[in-house]
Amino acid sequence: MLLLNIPIVAQQLVDDIKYELEGVLFHGNSSIPTGELEQVVLSKESPNWISKFINSFTSFGASAVYFDSLLIPTDVSIIKDYYKAKGFFKSLVFPKYELDKENKSAVVIYNIQEKERASFRTFSFTGLDSVPDEVKKEIFNHIETDTSQYFINTYVEEKKNYAINYLKNNGFMLAKVDPPIVYIDTLINKVDLEINFYTGNRYKISEIRTVRRGPGKDLVEDDLLKKLVNIRQWQYYSNYELQRGQIRLYRSNLFTSALVNAEINDTSGNQVPILISADIGLMNELSPEIIMNNEDDQFNLGLSANYTRKNFLGDARKFSVGASIAAQNFTEFIKHPSFADSAIYGYTDTRIGIEQPFIFGEPINTKFETYVTFQKRKEEYNSFLYGGKISFDFEVPQYIYMTGLNVYLNLERSEYDYKLSYIKNSFHSFMANFFPAEDVDSLVSQILFGATEGDFRSRSTNMLIGVNLILNRLNDFFFPTRGFLSTLNIEDGNGIPYLISKVSGDQLDVPSYIKIQSTTSVYLPFYTDKEDAFAVKLRVGQIFTYSGDKSEIPLNQRFYAGGSNSIRGWASRELVPLSPIFNLTSTNLDQLESFLIRRTIPGGFFLFEGSVETRNRLIGQIGSALFVDYGNTWNNYSEFRFDQIAVAIGFGIRYYSDFAPIRIDFGFKAFDPEDSRAFYKKRFFGELLQFHVGIGEAF
Repeated sequence: MLLLNIPIVAQQLVDDIKYELEGVLFHGNSSIPTGELEQVVLSKESPNWISKFINSFTSFGASAVYFDSLLIPTDVSIIKDYYKAKGFFKSLVFPKYELDKENKSAVVIYNIQEKERASFRTFSFTGLDSVPDEVKKEIFNHIETDTSQYFINTYVEEKKNYAINYLKNNGFMLAKVDPPIVYIDTLINKVDLEINFYTGNRYKISEIRTVRRGPGKDLVEDDLLKKLVNIRQWQYYSNYELQRGQIRLYRSNLFTSALVNAEINDTSGNQVPILISADIGLMNELSPEIIMNNEDDQFNLGLSANYTRKNFLGDARKFSVGASIAAQNFTEFIKHPSFADSAIYGYTDTRIGIEQPFIFGEPINTKFETYVTFQKRKEEYNSFLYGGKISFDFEVPQYIYMTGLNVYLNLERSEYDYKLSYIKNSFHSFMANFFPAEDVDSLVSQILFGATEGDFRSRSTNMLIGVNLILNRLNDFFFPTRGFLSTLNIEDGNGIPYLISKVSGDQLDVPSYIKIQSTTSVYLPFYTDKEDAFAVKLRVGQIFTYSGDKSEIPLNQRFYAGGSNSIRGWASRELVPLSPIFNLTSTNLDQLESFLIRRTIPGGFFLFEGSVETRNRLIGQIGSALFVDYGNTWNNYSEFRFDQIAVAIGFGIRYYSDFAPIRIDFGFKAFDPEDSRAFYKKRFFGELLQFHVGIGEAF
């Protein structure tokens, strides 16, 4: 009677007056957050005045929302159903509303009595009698449920979906499932759940058929399509294998569209044919591009051009040649578009590569590339890197925890030419910790007497063998809000040359080392809105040297902190170890000169850094971010000190485009281990604030 009367009375009150809905309130909901209930009900609170103001003259923001009494009965049903889906089968909802005639505003209130929550008593599947024991055992092991587990509808759906997918991946192509039957014992609040399956026949693949279309259809053979999909005749039908075969087709970049499916209408007995249908594009591709990326933890802007020859020498092999040029101080580059200009810093890169989806008949994506990279770093050094790299990207099985595995071998020659001003600044920063300030200038002048640009160089050739392990459980690659991503990189530097030198008795002139770096990002369910995210990141790395002098490890192999994807209160690679990696007090002046001139040390060998960030949508595709970043680099994990951890706080603006977020971040040095002055005694611009532009989120 209450629900019937509310719409009638309310409608009479609001027939002639519009009441803006200023609040939708929930009382008594101790088990389900208010934010979740706000998402499911139809009555929505009117937006704030800023959003309404912007909407009044643009397409952004949102217009006012007005009270509609007819939505209240529907909202009551929605809330009760939502509670039932969480196991609250006895919950009650009592609505009411309040009208402010003077301000023409309204508030809707839902008083909730949750009652006791039900848990599982039994969880059973039927219809699996004809299923082989090994398949049945796997399904039962997964659906086994603890009787202390509360009833949650999504939990039931996860169990049901796992079972039906497992059946379809093991030959039962036409397997179906009825809606779950829930028996509720209201006296003791227990649930008996029953799910019935119709498995049908178990099918094997009878043959692989192909259909080719598009301008390049005569340049790709049917056998290549079958080889890429990698589904064999007489194996059991697997929906997962069909999907993975379709992914392989797209990854080859030969096809504008591709589809792999079963010809259900052409089944014979327990056999079914598979049809590969593909639209094949042109084999030659020339693509000019505008570069916007965050390499080296800085925003780079530039141009590139790439030529690709597809199906090069057959077997879906891809040959590519590319060149790129990018500036890190892009505003100066726009004014003076010349990389030879001493005011411009950035990089040029040229690469030639061959990529193929198979090696030794196995679906291992293999890529070989040779490259030449020249980089200018502002007031630091010029680097010249060239070499070759071969990498193997393995497909991981379906039911293992890891989601990615990559192995690589890289042979690289690195050459660094340090600028004289950089050497002078390095001497000052190192020696100021050990000598009186009035003596430092004279010592630096004595060491660098007669030195000119080009006198300070570093040269080495290194062989790197590495493996990348990836565990990706994110709900979205570009816009993650739930789940986690964990990566582990293990790299050996010069291990093979070290073994050869031991066998031959020669002296190895480069260090041998192991480099380990682990990064984990977790997106916590802090917000109920799926467009908001609360994320934390932790990155730890260490370089262990087992032969040679670690100070001769190339600069591009060391650890750095600071930049748009790191600690945003500092510029890129600005956070380096506070002390040199040798004992200055026991080193004479000649040794000091030899060491510093040959081996300037801008990078560290132990890295510890992390971030805490909240990302929230504001209006449409516009969002905001608040963050705390922390970390630093040291020469070894044993030198780690909490009072040397740099801390940055800041905020950012996001534009969520269709392809990736575009961000602007403002980071402030909250704690600077190299500057103990109070926060308010530092200059806002130049000492406190660091500005970053980036593509994609910081992590």
